[in-house]
Amino acid sequence: MKTSTLLVPFDFTSVTESATKDAIAIAKKTRAEVHLLHVVKNTKAMQEANKKLENYIGSLSTEGVKVVGRIEAGSIYEDIGRVAEEIKASVIIMGTHGAKGMQKVFGSFAIKVITSTSVPFMIVQEKLINEDIKKIILPVTASKESLQILTSTANLAKALNASVVVVYETKSEVAIQRKIKNYAQIALTQLSEHGLKDSKAYKLNGKGSYQDQILDFSLRHEADLISVAYYTEKVFAQFDTFAQELITNKHQIPTLIVKTVDSTIGYF
Repeated sequence: MKTSTLLVPFDFTSVTESATKDAIAIAKKTRAEVHLLHVVKNTKAMQEANKKLENYIGSLSTEGVKVVGRIEAGSIYEDIGRVAEEIKASVIIMGTHGAKGMQKVFGSFAIKVITSTSVPFMIVQEKLINEDIKKIILPVTASKESLQILTSTANLAKALNASVVVVYETKSEVAIQRKIKNYAQIALTQLSEHGLKDSKAYKLNGKGSYQDQILDFSLRHEADLISVAYYTEKVFAQFDTFAQELITNKHQIPTLIVKTVDSTIGYF
């Protein structure tokens, strides 16, 4: 079996330390390696940063998981995606935080990083993920692009022995509602073809924004992860509040997210 790789953008802040612990927990289940990537502004800072990163890795309780450090001089908006593709990462596990840290990775900044690569991201916050990810919520919309997260979700669910629940939004227009329901059925069929034969689909109640409905459903059903495809019809991707509100949700539910159109198939 080919060893998969989990990439963690790391900047010594508490939220990226939490992301590292999350990655190690997932790596234990999937027999993956964890690579920590620290990006500095220039080559002069590389030697000191490398020593600091090595010391941090040495202090970790890896529980048998191989953890590798890497320093790059440049920009997180270019280097995270480039390195992920270079090492053929299955997923990038990235922490989000507020006004300080790795060039303010938060909200629209996180979206800018996500859209720099076709490798799937798992966005986590400071709250550690559950020891076992057992239930994944997969929202479907009237856009066929929302189905592009299916393969990554199915691969992760199989690797972690998790279930996938498909949810879809309520629309007043009959034709659009029929299309959404059809996409939900396609999602169930494809999940079954990936070996997840017990997946179910639920129509949400239509009260409040779709992202609020997704979060409410996730809380009520004790979901461990929300899995969405990122797409936008807007000129500026950072103004897409749907994805931003999910990845930075106040309940700190992790989100698996992938840029659509040219998304790759992650492996575990």
